[in-house]
Amino acid sequence: MLVLYAWAYSYLGAVLILGKNTNRTGSSQAAFVDAVYRAASVGADEERPSILGEFTKLLPQYTDGTVDPLFPWLLRGYATQPPDEVFEAGKWMNFILSGGLLLAFALAAARAFSFSGATAVVLMGGFGVILERSAYFSPDAIYYLLIVLTWLCALSLIRQNHLWLYGAFGVLLGLSYLAKPLVWPIVLGFLLVSVIRSFWVAFRTRKDRQDAGTWSPSNQLVGFAMTIAAFLLITGPRLSYAAANFGDPLHSYQKYFIWLETPTEAALFQQQHPGKAELESIPPGEKPGMVRFVKQKGFTALIDRGMEGALAQVKSSVLGRGGWILVYGVFVFVVIAGIHRWAALHQNDEIWQVRGTSARWMLLFLGLVIAITLFYSGIGNPIIPHSAMTTSLFLPILVTFVWISERYRRQLQRSQFARLVNGVYVVLMAGAILWITCRIVLGLQALMSASPGA
Repeated sequence: MLVLYAWAYSYLGAVLILGKNTNRTGSSQAAFVDAVYRAASVGADEERPSILGEFTKLLPQYTDGTVDPLFPWLLRGYATQPPDEVFEAGKWMNFILSGGLLLAFALAAARAFSFSGATAVVLMGGFGVILERSAYFSPDAIYYLLIVLTWLCALSLIRQNHLWLYGAFGVLLGLSYLAKPLVWPIVLGFLLVSVIRSFWVAFRTRKDRQDAGTWSPSNQLVGFAMTIAAFLLITGPRLSYAAANFGDPLHSYQKYFIWLETPTEAALFQQQHPGKAELESIPPGEKPGMVRFVKQKGFTALIDRGMEGALAQVKSSVLGRGGWILVYGVFVFVVIAGIHRWAALHQNDEIWQVRGTSARWMLLFLGLVIAITLFYSGIGNPIIPHSAMTTSLFLPILVTFVWISERYRRQLQRSQFARLVNGVYVVLMAGAILWITCRIVLGLQALMSASPGA
């Protein structure tokens, strides 16, 4: 399946690169091309850099507040080439790297899910979101894939919080942050779920604690320390660079832009505040932010702007265009969860106990991150109408419902409902796989018939 998938993905991606995305000017791609040269020049003027300086030069660090360091850093070896060659090399590198991350995601899904579940997730995610963005000179596709790998790690921690997973979580968060600094909703959602779950375990009865699974509250302090250490190890040079040039290690112009009214106002703000001195000269109460917004317009205006913007973000993003995929994923989850619940209610008829699968905590995590992300991107909708934060939710939502469905299905393998749940699940997943496969085949046939050699 992966061989056929990789061939179709490669063919369609090559068509997009060679036939569709051919102009680097007049778009955000031009800023990333320029950033390649700037990233390669960081530290070049140091006559005798320290050992630590030599080490940090090897890691992603350059940012201008809108372009983030990972993608330009990957292409710094092409900084001696003209912009057009950098543009072409970057598109192919983005395409190959995205395809490689997709294969890694596919293997992770194959290890965690059944064949039908893994195939459906990879096809729906790869051809629904990643393919289009992988043909551009931007970090979007890489960012979306890093986010979903980070999400898989978070779900694993929610189910069973081994200490080493906290370290992996920090590394993946760091890489995602270097691609785009829009990872804080995941961090906040995971932190809230962990704290709520700790209180729940502390105040439940002994029987309920035994049913809580293998999640251990005592691992959290050491685990969080490991996450922070791993994150800082990956992002340290970028944080230091931002602190030196903008006065804030977590600097990003987007956190100011979203509180403004128009793109013109946002562009003027960046033009008037290009560096540390200008940003620090703004009086604390005058910096664009939630405090100033609420003070000037009131809390009701904040809620209205966030809710209206969130709805607009959903409609204009892949969440709206590909909403049927997510609805179908929810439908599969509801059907399998219904069978699992029925088996749990008839526990006395079973030899093996039908236990929970941390599903409620995964759903709580999903709900919190969706709410935080959509509200935040909704506030910024007048300035950034197509936020990467909103699009990045697509794969995590799909993966979460498939993950829980798979866990429920496996829970029932030693019950009298095993044949029923397996048959229903395969049929439901086969429907999605066949539909997407037909779309891929029709797309390939159309492209081949339109080619000169056909």
